[in-house]
Amino acid sequence: MRFCYIGNDKKKETDDIFLELFRKNGNVKYVDVSNISLLIDGGINFVYEYEDISKFDALFFRIPRSKYELAASILDALPKNISCLTSPKAFQAVSSRLSLYRILSLSNINVPKVIFSDNPQTSIFDLNLLRFPVMIKVPTDKKKVMLANSQQEAKSMVDALQVLEQPILFEEYYPEAKVIHAFVLGDEVVAALTKKPEDINYVGGKLKKIKPSKKVVQLALKVADTLNTEFLRVDILDTAEPIVVDANLCPFLADAIKASDVDIPKKVVLYLKSKVESKNKAEKLFDEVKSIFS
Repeated sequence: MRFCYIGNDKKKETDDIFLELFRKNGNVKYVDVSNISLLIDGGINFVYEYEDISKFDALFFRIPRSKYELAASILDALPKNISCLTSPKAFQAVSSRLSLYRILSLSNINVPKVIFSDNPQTSIFDLNLLRFPVMIKVPTDKKKVMLANSQQEAKSMVDALQVLEQPILFEEYYPEAKVIHAFVLGDEVVAALTKKPEDINYVGGKLKKIKPSKKVVQLALKVADTLNTEFLRVDILDTAEPIVVDANLCPFLADAIKASDVDIPKKVVLYLKSKVESKNKAEKLFDEVKSIFS
């Protein structure tokens, strides 16, 4: 079985864990997503070091969010019989927080209320539609995040950010809420962790293993189904009515493995291997039936 592992130029600890598991279950080639070339020659293919990526049995992506659109283009162009846990739709939807919220909201999934405009000064007048505090984000730079406790504070921050000449996103913030990380694989939540964020944008905090409520499990599975992906981490605020604040298609897992006592990468690799084997059996059966009638 041939796996194509599409990652970034610099490997992380999670990559090493996955690659070792893939080697135990077949042959794996590590491919830097930025070095994949588009080949148009009587069709569309992607190549890496002169090797056609469509010849692999399965693709596995672990790339930064900034590369999600490229991943969607690669999957769109390749034959549909190549196994992958993530769809082009998922990569496109999760490429930005605004896109993710829009798609989830259309499926009646709770997300934070947001206001977005190409002209931030326009959005200022609509902030009374949100509850404070609000996060003020520059979508193109994840490090540009501030917290405003009032409309006047928000206006002052927007005035300061105007020099960037970038659109700004306003998002309701829940400082009292804990965050639940629900890891979805196939049709189940294989691990769940919680933390009290140490900083805005719900980052930092010590991970703790939990047994997720039925409501959280159903919500995480609905997110996966909406995005058409078989593996992801869903970030959920533990509020009275759970709120989805992010979906990570390529999560770091080293800390999650230690906190959850669940070998998530092993489950993922075996799941993908089983998916390839099932596909191969189905194709063999189809060929046998076809030969009988031809």
